[in-house]
Amino acid sequence: MRKLTLGAFLVLVVSACASITPMPIRTGEGCAQCRRPINNLHMAAQEVSSGLASNFHAPGCLANYLVEHPAAQDAALFVADFPTGKMVDATKALYVLTVNRDNGERDFIAFENPEMAKSEAATRSTAPLGWDALLAQARQGQLGN
Repeated sequence: MRKLTLGAFLVLVVSACASITPMPIRTGEGCAQCRRPINNLHMAAQEVSSGLASNFHAPGCLANYLVEHPAAQDAALFVADFPTGKMVDATKALYVLTVNRDNGERDFIAFENPEMAKSEAATRSTAPLGWDALLAQARQGQLGN
């Protein structure tokens, strides 16, 4: 019994140390991909590797960065959940295309909740994408930046 308890404790300690959390992003910081300022923290994204964070304007910028820097795909990837602004695992979110009415710029907003993503996509006459589909679009040069 004592070995089981010690083993469970060690697993808990190792997993706690191995978990990477997102770092704070401030409005106005420059995007590591497109250099535009990060103006909307509800659209921001982040790559964390070796204790260093690279911040991005939006999920599309992060996807484009990963296409150009394949080694970074092993890093922890986070995106802001659009409704809450909370940073979530980029690989588990769903993405909905958005177009800036002022300048026509296209990018994606992320949703942790699949039902919210589907609802938002329906209002925009589109379908939500998973992370792999977003990366595929970046590989095909369809995301701009």
